[in-house]
Amino acid sequence: MKSTKFYPTIWQTIPYSFELIDQWDAEGRRITDLILKNSFAIENGVSEFELNINKLSAFDKKGKEHFIADFPQHAFLNVKGLHTGHFIKSKSVLELKPGEYRVFRFYIDTMGNSMKYSDRSIAQLQGFGYLDFEIQSGLKITGDEAREVILRFDLEPYSIASFFTPIKNWFKPFWSLPLKMVNSLGNLPGN
Repeated sequence: MKSTKFYPTIWQTIPYSFELIDQWDAEGRRITDLILKNSFAIENGVSEFELNINKLSAFDKKGKEHFIADFPQHAFLNVKGLHTGHFIKSKSVLELKPGEYRVFRFYIDTMGNSMKYSDRSIAQLQGFGYLDFEIQSGLKITGDEAREVILRFDLEPYSIASFFTPIKNWFKPFWSLPLKMVNSLGNLPGN
């Protein structure tokens, strides 16, 4: 008998994946799992970002900025929320000095950035040089943690109505056809 894995991402209430292997490193140490929040995204109902990242930094408890040197410049990053089950795994974040950190700052390029709202409409992200993501419960680095970190982003889930938008858009040409025919009757010669 063949078994098939079922991942109910729409109904999943736990923001973590079912594959527990992703939670541990090669030495058996638990990988630090961080949830990042952005006030702009929460206020505007953003569900997804596509970012062209130049560099990444972290701010400690005192407000001092520490750049993450190993982060690749001009990395294209697709940021999705907890509701999708997607996350970013990075080895460069824990290269920071031991201490307590509260915010990650993603420096973004002027071009190639967009955001998708909860209704699945897309807008260009302009006028921002960076996006700050607050680390929920902070990040404390002592030096004996696993060398990897999981970054999860707390963004707005897609609205239920947004799942029906493609079907509605498919029927749009058919709905407008009778209106076009009625409007054309007023333009007949002799009227």
